Formats: sequence, structure tokens, C-alpha cells
Amino acid sequence: MQVTLRHIEHRPTDRWALFLLTVLLGGYAFLGSGFAYLGVAPLFIGEITLGVALVAALSAGRFFDALRGVPAKATAAFIGVGALRLSFDLPTWGVMALRDAVVWGYGLFAFAVAALLLRDPERLRLLFERYRRFVPWFLVLAGPVYLIAKTGTVPRWPMNGEAMLTAKGGDMLVHLAGATAFLMVGLGRWRWWLFVALAIDLVFLGVANRGGMVSYLLACGLVVAFQSRRVKLAVALYATVLAVSAFVLIDPRIPIPGGREISMEQFSANFRSIAGDSDEGALSGTKEWRLNWWKQIVSYTFTGPYFLQGKGFGINLATDDGFQVSKTKSLRSPHNGHMTILARMGVPGILLWILAQGAWALGMLTCMLRARRRGEDSWHGIFLFLLAYWSAFIINASFDVYLEGPMGGIWFWVTYGFGLAAMELYRRFDLTAARAARAEPCPTS
Repeated sequence: MQVTLRHIEHRPTDRWALFLLTVLLGGYAFLGSGFAYLGVAPLFIGEITLGVALVAALSAGRFFDALRGVPAKATAAFIGVGALRLSFDLPTWGVMALRDAVVWGYGLFAFAVAALLLRDPERLRLLFERYRRFVPWFLVLAGPVYLIAKTGTVPRWPMNGEAMLTAKGGDMLVHLAGATAFLMVGLGRWRWWLFVALAIDLVFLGVANRGGMVSYLLACGLVVAFQSRRVKLAVALYATVLAVSAFVLIDPRIPIPGGREISMEQFSANFRSIAGDSDEGALSGTKEWRLNWWKQIVSYTFTGPYFLQGKGFGINLATDDGFQVSKTKSLRSPHNGHMTILARMGVPGILLWILAQGAWALGMLTCMLRARRRGEDSWHGIFLFLLAYWSAFIINASFDVYLEGPMGGIWFWVTYGFGLAAMELYRRFDLTAARAARAEPCPTS
């Protein structure tokens, strides 16, 4: 990565923020929602990290640099609309309103991360190096960790009795997509044992969550579509084809916890259920339940009384909309983060959300294509990796309660903040190169 801006020494708050971010993201990736209970209510590890990161970012003097560009401004407006809506709901719903408001509140992570990276561009390299070390560990442990989580025999936190490990298949497939994309774009190195680990992960996680599998395939598809001519994917693609072919020919049937089995029939049922043609009752029933709920949300917002303000934060959407399926009323939001935003923040909220995400994706795509055209492989790999990872988050959020919790929401917004910083640093790199070119003396004959 070619960034030549001045290096700035880490301050204690900066070091703590970067350390906590590393621990937080790693804990969520491996332990799922179980890691979110580390701490004592109302201050858990996610909230503590956000507080430290905001203090570090504000004291760094670069916080407003992170607000440059359409994606950042649209995100700030999205957060502002959410905060305004929360101000009306907080007196009525209290803590429950704060809990639901994280769907926009975790967006502060994006600005905190971007500000820290813009203060010292070397931190971008540092955090990518940490992620490079994370990738092989995740590929090796993702499948086994998921199986351990499903056995139910996991330790519990002594302060609140919650399970330490509650990994979800969809969440882990999103991170598997990110890890695979990271290797495919050339930011990491493929090794033969990583192929074996990846095959095992896909076998166990692929039958667990259809939305997560679609996220994985889309992310990898983006990498294949926009790959650099200098990064060869042949080995990875051949290995994938051989693994899938072997799986189809052998067609194993291995029961796993949760009432499903590893088999081609289960894979087929998962994907048919997405299109609405599944014969498996549980999958088809879930699809119909979701679609009916989403139609009702669209109806009472776009053409109903909640057009401007939505239903707000704190109210249990599942109960109020008549789609509650839990006796304890633990389900609060539809299995679609975009519909959650529409239902709670109304049409203005969803339009700002679409503007922010669309502008961010367009900006990443533009920078990525420019870097590929110029032969800047490191920058191209960074932008393509972030875009692929972002797509996995967005797709998985369309099938699950994902952005509404810290495991998905914090990871998503941190990745988003990385993108904001990368686009700004690339702009500075362009300016620096342009100034250097203008300063070069004309060649003499």
C-alpha cells in the first residue's frame, strides 16, 4: 500500500482504542453474541470500546476529516435522523429504545475508525496486518467452533451466567467471505492447508444458513468479476471446483446439531427456499412468514401513517405487527436489517440508508477500477476486499437480525469506516503524486 504521509506516534488513548477494536472484532468473529456479554450491564465490551474509540478520535483532531464525501455526510444525516427519532422514544421506552437504536448508533464506529486511520495512515497498514494474521486462524477454527457452539456444552460468564460461545452460521459465513476475499485479492497467501480448512468450513456452515451462503458466494463472485490481471485465481478456482465436484459425487449425509444434515439435498433445499420452491416445511414457512411481515412494513410506511417517523425505537415490532413467534417475546425485529430501518425510522430513514450505502459502494468501485487501471495492485486489493466484505454484510442482513446486534453491526460499521478512510487516503495519495509530478523538472535535450 503506497501511502507516504507523515507517521504520527500513537498516544495512550489511540493504543487502547486500536487494541480494544482488535480484541472486540476477534471476539465477535469467533464467539458470536456470547462475547457481547463480556462486561457488566449497561457497559459491555462493545459500548466500552466505542467510548474509548470516540475519545481517541475526538482528541486526535481528525474527526471532522472523516465527514468528507457523500457517503460520510449521508451517514451522518442517517445517524442524525435516528437520534432525533430516539429523542421522542427515550422517555417512553428507556433502555429498550437505546437497545433498538444501535442500528444507527453503531455508525459512530465508522467515524471513530476513519478518524483514527486518517490521523496516522500507518494504522491502516497495522490493522490490515492484524487481519492478515486473523485469516488463517479463522479458516482453521470456524467450522469446529460452530460445531462446539451447537453442542450446548460451553462455559458461561461468571458475572451474568450467559454462554460465552453462541456462534451463528450466517455470521461466520460473512467473515468466511471476508477471509476468502482477502486471500483471493492477493493481500494474503494461499497455502494448501487453508484450502482444506475452507472446504471443511463450507461443508459445516453451508447447510446451517442459506442467507450466509448467498453472502459468501456473492462476495467471492465480486472478487472474480473485478480481479486484478496480476493476481492469479486459477489455483483457488480449480480447488473450489474439485471440492464441490467431490462433494456432489460422494453426497455424504452427516447429521449435525439443530435437526439438519450435511448433504446435497440440504443444500438444494436451502437454495430452493430462497426462490420460494422448497418442499421443506420449516424453510418455506420461514420464507412466507418473512415476506408477509415485510409487505406489512412497506404498507404502513410508504402508504400508511408511519411514512415520516416510522414506529420508532423501543417498541417490539414483532409483537406490534402481529408476527411474534416467541413465547418470551424475545423477537423484536424482522429478519431483515433494511426493513428494521424502514419500520423504525420511516421512509426518510431508509432513503438516507440507501444513499449512504450506495454512495459508499460506488466510491469503492470507482477507486478500485482506477487503481486497477493504473496497476496499483495493493490499493486495488484493498478496495475490492472491502467491497466484497461489505456485500456479504448487506446480503446477510437481508435474511437475519444482524445489523441490529453488536456482532454484525459493529463489524459492519468498522468495515465501513475502513472504507471511508481508504477512499480519503487514496485521494491524498493522488494529490501527493500530482504535486510530485508538477514539481519534476522538464527533461532537457
